[in-house]
Formats: sequence, structure tokens, C-alpha cells
Amino acid sequence: MKKILMMMGLFALSFAKPLAPIDFDLLKLQTLPNTPTLLLIGGIQGDEPGGFNATNIFLMHYKILNGNVWVVPVLNKHSMLLNHRGIYDDMNRKFASLATSDPEYPIIQHIKNIITAPEVSAILHLHDGSGFYRPIYQSPLLGPNRWGNCSIIDQESLHNVPYGNLAGILTQVTGYINQKLLKPIHQYHIRDTFTAKGDKEMEKALTYFAIKNNKPAFANEASKELSLEQRVYYHLLAIEGMLNQIGIAYQKDFELTPTALYRLINDKSLDVRIDQSIILPLYGLRGTLSYFPMPQGVRLDTIPLDSRAKIIGLLEKNNEIWLKYGNKLMTKIKPEYIEFDHSLSAIDIQVDGENKTFPIPSIIEVKENFQIPPIDGYRVNIIGYVIPNDPSPKPNETGITIHHKDCIPKFSIDKAGKIFRAEIYKGDQFSGMVLIKFP
Repeated sequence: MKKILMMMGLFALSFAKPLAPIDFDLLKLQTLPNTPTLLLIGGIQGDEPGGFNATNIFLMHYKILNGNVWVVPVLNKHSMLLNHRGIYDDMNRKFASLATSDPEYPIIQHIKNIITAPEVSAILHLHDGSGFYRPIYQSPLLGPNRWGNCSIIDQESLHNVPYGNLAGILTQVTGYINQKLLKPIHQYHIRDTFTAKGDKEMEKALTYFAIKNNKPAFANEASKELSLEQRVYYHLLAIEGMLNQIGIAYQKDFELTPTALYRLINDKSLDVRIDQSIILPLYGLRGTLSYFPMPQGVRLDTIPLDSRAKIIGLLEKNNEIWLKYGNKLMTKIKPEYIEFDHSLSAIDIQVDGENKTFPIPSIIEVKENFQIPPIDGYRVNIIGYVIPNDPSPKPNETGITIHHKDCIPKFSIDKAGKIFRAEIYKGDQFSGMVLIKFP
């Protein structure tokens, strides 16, 4: 449990300056070349979680059988981390013209290059909008000034372009969605913004940029009146409808219902690996993890994060590092900045009397007890375990059989008091972590 607080490299984190723009990821689900490719984009506004949770579920649980889908899980990562529509103004109003001095200029150029790539056959852009769109005013919640639960095009068609029958395609997509409505009020309608006829705001948007470059582009809006899983439900129906229309075959590993989506969005088996050295479950963590090793002198957005979930990020705030899953705060890390050493890739551990080798990092399930044999050149610190009468400021807790009862619950990483950190050091460098999980 004893730790040395490494002050070297510790720098104060201030949230006075804006969060620097973070470039997006592009993930490609591909089968054969020269087959249709859909570009799927979520999260151009950071406070619209229906879109980027839908792309996240799509990446984790759909398989493309024929054709290709390129996915930008969240276009505006930095605004997502702050649960903000756009910390550098509305990113979806930067596609007509943009000064090179705009902080998001490189991101806009990057996505423009992808939209105009010759492989891209069509674009589907996911949003969350207010109320429920209706062509004719019915109530403050249902009317032409609302954007929720509608399918959007900028014009009826693109001539001499594959999939250019925009209105015809959306008629089929909305028909597919409306066959599976949860409630009648959720009915989808097509909204043609007739952008070229003078809609100055829509002229600045991503879909109209695509249209001007002869790329069929569509937007799907899910209502902000709905729960997250219901928004994702309608976005996934729109994606499926679009895949059907452009001839991309797919399969999924779950039944598409809001109940199933709630379970998948809040999947308790999700974890994240940080800098190939640390692993954390996303769910069940304590609100704060103190004295937690983090690499010194490194920008957070450059630290590698590996997870099945693709909408995870780290946010510097209030002298802490917040682990975010989409808009959700999973834990606050009070960092101990230290130099990382990547010389050790695996560790031998005796688990319930059986000798095993585990990669670093790992979550290791232990029924009764564990013991980490001595490692030449390294020491091990079990956070929450104290060697009786040990005066050493740098404990090396190897060669000791440890039971759950030997560990102090408040030092566990989880609220249930069952998961403890085993940290490995090489001199003053951090060499990685495994988690010991008791039943």
C-alpha cells in the first residue's frame, strides 16, 4: 500500500484554457473492393449522445458481409468529453468556408478528404434533435421547427450519381423505421431542407458539402425527448435501412430492442487499456482513484487507449484526469505522474495454488489467494496490502501469499471492494499493472 509520491514531472492541470481539438478516428469495416461504401458519422455535436453511442454499438455488434462501412464514431471528441455542443462553436457550420486560424480547421479538412474519397458511395450523418418533426404544426412538441425523429436531405436528387435518388432512398428508409416504431408519436418523416434555394445555415453543413461534391448524403435525427437507448434504437434502424438501400449486407449479434441496447450500452464487461500498461473496467469503479500512475510529460490525447468501446477519452479537469465513456464520467483519477517503462510484457502469478503467466495489463480472477514470485530487477506494490512491520518506503510485496481478507477494502479500485492493483516498478519507473479480482 505504501507509495512514494513522485513530484518530478508533476504539473498543475488548469482548465482555464480550452481543451485542445482532438482529431477523430476512422474505422473501416470492409469486405471487397469495388462494392458500395457507406460513410457513417456520429458526434459532430458533443452533446448528442444518441449518434455516437449508435456508432459505438454498430462497431461492436454488427458485421458487414458484403460491401463496406467506414465509421467515424465521434467527429467532435473534445466537445464530447465536455458534454458540449461545440466548444469552438458549431462544427456543423464550418463546411462552406473556414479560416485556417480556426482551431478545428485541420479536423474539417480531414473529414472533407474522407467525404470526397472516391471509395465513398454515400454518407449517413447521425444527430439528436429536439421534439418531433412534423411538416405541419400540431403542438409545441410536434411541428416544422422541431428536428427530432426525422430523416433529412438537402435536395430531392443528384443527377447521374449512383444512389442519387435521395428522396426515394429516404422514403424506403423511413418506411423501414416506421414499421418498427415504439410509439406512434415517434413516427419518422422526411425533411427536405431545399438548401440550395437559400437555406444559409444548411449551406454551411456537412451534408451539403457532400452534395456539392456529388456525394449522396443523408442525416438521421433521433429525438432528445427519448432515452439514450431509444435514440440509439432509431439510429440503428436508420443505419440498417440505409445499408439495405445501397446493397450492403450485414448481421448483428443481438435482437434490436431498447432493452437489449440498454444492456449493451452499459456492458459491465467493457474495459480500457491505457498506454499498454494499465487496465480498468469501465463500470463499478470508485468515484476517485488516488495516487494513480500516469505517464509524465505526455499530452492526454496522445496516450494510447484500447477498448472494444470506441467513444472513450481522458479529460484533464480540476487537477484530475476524468475517464469518460461518451458523455458519462466513469471515474476521476488523481494522477501520480511518473516515467513509464515498457520492458515487461508478462508476469508470473500463482493463483489459487496454480502457476500461471498473464500479460501486462490483465484482470486476474482469484478465488482464494495469489502470490507473485520475485521478479529480477523489478518490485511489486499491492495497493491495499501492508507488510507487517515493514519500514521500507518502497515495498516489494513478492513471494507472499495474499488473501482477500489481507487487503484493505478502501484501497480497492471498485466500489464493491473486490479489485486491487498490483503495480510493478523498475527502479523509479512504472512497468505496468495487473488487477487482482476476488469473488
